[in-house]
Amino acid sequence: MHRRNLGFILLVIALSLLSVTTALTATFVDNRTPSETPAWLDPGWLFWAQSNTQPGEGVCIEVHPQGDPGNYERIACTWDDTNGPIDSNFRCEVFTTGIPQAFGEATVEYQFFNVSAYGDCDSTRTNFTGFNWSFGTGPNAVTLTALTVKSSRVVVAGIGMALIGMSWVLLLKKWSKKQ
Repeated sequence: MHRRNLGFILLVIALSLLSVTTALTATFVDNRTPSETPAWLDPGWLFWAQSNTQPGEGVCIEVHPQGDPGNYERIACTWDDTNGPIDSNFRCEVFTTGIPQAFGEATVEYQFFNVSAYGDCDSTRTNFTGFNWSFGTGPNAVTLTALTVKSSRVVVAGIGMALIGMSWVLLLKKWSKKQ
């Protein structure tokens, strides 16, 4: 009878500890990347996430070219709750030393997940968001978009300068006729 009670008490303690441990692990991770499109780091991309991690836990990001799920990369995110968008607390920099060829001219899908060991994307993984987001890479996605914005300013400035120049020419012609 006494052993039975002791066994029951130990079972209750074990279950209580398990529930406390479970309650102290991250329960979510969300994308906080503005417009869900990462910033270009030249090279690489910058993403932001939010998670309710506990000390020792972390967030990782997983990327792969669309249609090629076997070619994926998992990168650990770093804690940063001061420099990113509102509510973000993890900064994820991907391929900052060079972009692999498979990712260079592709649509890249990405997801976030929690890990049990900060900085170790191979530790216990939970709370996968799913590959709910994608972005285009290559010159059309990054370089030409930036050039289009700059070149449109140049075109507007050029048109403005041409109009000013033509106005001066017309004024000078009018002035020279009066002389």
